[in-house]
Amino acid sequence: MWSGKVSTKSNHSKVLSRADGHIYELEAHVVKPECTEDYLKEAAVHLTRVSGSKEFPVELIGSWTTVIGSPQNQTIHLWRYSGYKDANTAILALRNDKIWKEYTKSRDKMILTSSNQIILPFTFWDIGVSPTKTPKGLFEIRSYALRPGTLIEWGQQWEKGIKYRKDEAIGGWFSQIGIMHQVHHMWAYKDLHERHETRQSNWQLPGWDECVQKTVPLIRHMETRVMLPAPYSPLQ
Repeated sequence: MWSGKVSTKSNHSKVLSRADGHIYELEAHVVKPECTEDYLKEAAVHLTRVSGSKEFPVELIGSWTTVIGSPQNQTIHLWRYSGYKDANTAILALRNDKIWKEYTKSRDKMILTSSNQIILPFTFWDIGVSPTKTPKGLFEIRSYALRPGTLIEWGQQWEKGIKYRKDEAIGGWFSQIGIMHQVHHMWAYKDLHERHETRQSNWQLPGWDECVQKTVPLIRHMETRVMLPAPYSPLQ
């Protein structure tokens, strides 16, 4: 946990995330509609083969498909590495793995676009050691493009605000490589009705309105996606 006292010589990653902590990769594919079933079948085989193996020091946290939001037919994969050394090792090993190369060659024929980011978890909002099934089942990623220079203030406010949302909070991250000045928050709900009721009831909690009031001016753009986990996703 960080105190909120920030040195002018400190960068965002040192202030907001553990120096010896995990790093994550957020990977997104927009799949051709007619290829969705085959894409998920192949992903189930190859992503689970790689995850947690000795040869590839990377863990698949979850895979989800977008049901509400843009773009449609999008599948998101969240990977976790123990650090940058493991990330580098895994990336190089996969590039030289014959089975993985054949898989990506087949996969790339089924997707329209591909993107990824390296993201770091906030110290106060990281996924647990072993992702498991939740009693929820409906996931939401809310992505925020922040004004440059406001990320630390965002973290300060959300360190206080997250205590009002602990029941549905899954994880919070900020971008490190890829699109910059971006933050992702992940939530889980039983269904859309619970999401609506939860978000409405939060306004009755003293202090939640202050978090919203102080963070909204920091946002340049935001989007939200409601997603369902793939059958093979560790986090359900």
